[in-house]
Amino acid sequence: MSREQAASTKYDPTPWWQQHRDLTLEPVMRALASHDLDTLQKMYENFFRDDCSTGLLPVQRVKNNYFGHVIADFYRRLYLVDALYRLDYWKAETSGCYTVGDLAGPATGNPFGVALGDTLVRVGSEYQHYCAQRIAQLLHGHATIAEIGGGFGGMAYYLLRDRPGTTYIDFDVPESISLTSYYLLKNFPHLKIVLYGEAELTSDTIRQADIVLMPLVELAHLPNDIVDLSFSSHAMSDLAPEVMPEYLCDIARITRNHFLYVGTEISAARIVDFSEAMPSQFILLESRQSGWNRHIAPNAGHVECIYQVSCSTSPICWDKEVTNR
Repeated sequence: MSREQAASTKYDPTPWWQQHRDLTLEPVMRALASHDLDTLQKMYENFFRDDCSTGLLPVQRVKNNYFGHVIADFYRRLYLVDALYRLDYWKAETSGCYTVGDLAGPATGNPFGVALGDTLVRVGSEYQHYCAQRIAQLLHGHATIAEIGGGFGGMAYYLLRDRPGTTYIDFDVPESISLTSYYLLKNFPHLKIVLYGEAELTSDTIRQADIVLMPLVELAHLPNDIVDLSFSSHAMSDLAPEVMPEYLCDIARITRNHFLYVGTEISAARIVDFSEAMPSQFILLESRQSGWNRHIAPNAGHVECIYQVSCSTSPICWDKEVTNR
């Protein structure tokens, strides 16, 4: 958290995240800064329903109507409509290759969701499982992936569970990385996990690790061409126009095969601008509408894009004048 304040401004929290910090995350930030482990444990054991996961889970939108009492029939039906739509969409997007049982997850964090048979389909699990399988389709053999903005580690859980031998690297704001550390350490105690400050971010460190969890400021120190695939779901959509190209330069530098992006059409257009200004860095292989929230935000304009990333061992510099296009 201290390092973030002294790092390049490009790694500053987005205005959207800063708003969450100011309004809701102060208790968990205070507990982290003061090493108050008892308070952190209480928060993290219940993070699916606690404000410490604000911005990562729909806690604030639902807690007053869903937690602590019998749910009113209106809100119960509202939640079911959303959950069942997303389940149907998940089945369609995965071509019916999986059963509801594949969405089963750990009880870490006291999750909530919809019980179908013996499976608790926790909130967001269908999307996280889909992203994990989408990534797995693009990988071959032992592979390393880097995620920018991994939330609490929901997608990483399914990827590591279903594709043993994958090395997972996550870059995020300190509050999220702390929660991710808790979640993945609890659920993968047998894996070698490297946290910030425990080792230099070198090729050897990554080669010997299963999971590497770092604050965003460490993205600049990741070795060139070290990951097979970079992934970001919605996190990059909140970046300012002048900052987006700098993150794309980082991705182009560290990635040797693919970049999977899910986010707004506006941000996708900025990636197009970048690829036009930096020929052959990002080649669009596939682009399609993302309909996960179409039933509640029909005009939101979200897309899913897969890019081929050229392998480059030399630093890539961005002409900042292009951001004014």
